[in-house]
Amino acid sequence: MEEDTTADERMQALAGFLGVDPVRIAESIGTLYGYRAYYCDADTAYLVLTEEEANVAAEEAIGERLWAIAMETTFDYFGINAYPSDIAAALDTRDILRINTAIRKMIDASCGIESLSSAMLSLGNRKNILADHNQREECFGGYLIYRLF
Repeated sequence: MEEDTTADERMQALAGFLGVDPVRIAESIGTLYGYRAYYCDADTAYLVLTEEEANVAAEEAIGERLWAIAMETTFDYFGINAYPSDIAAALDTRDILRINTAIRKMIDASCGIESLSSAMLSLGNRKNILADHNQREECFGGYLIYRLF
């Protein structure tokens, strides 16, 4: 019962943040980084998390998106105008998963994923990791809101 109340509170907070009627908000069936997403009219999606949940979700996201982080960093370092989405469109999901697993093994064999996650989050990168659409972290109704698309 507590989970339903929490979902209702999150949907209310998102509706308030967006300035829409709560009936326009729906909860996802699956999870992203261990948490449900919420949709407004099925064309925008958000994570609505507490501070602690946002940290946990960001750590999970870092582990799942190492390939994208590596490519963004490489492109940025060399001033190349390309994006991980360009790569995702050209590769099979299984290839991306294999690449991510290989990068994870390299990180685990060196500094460890916890060290990497801690360093990234200490630099204030949580919003960049969780808010795919706009890289913004919004506070509303006791929750942190991240737009996914």
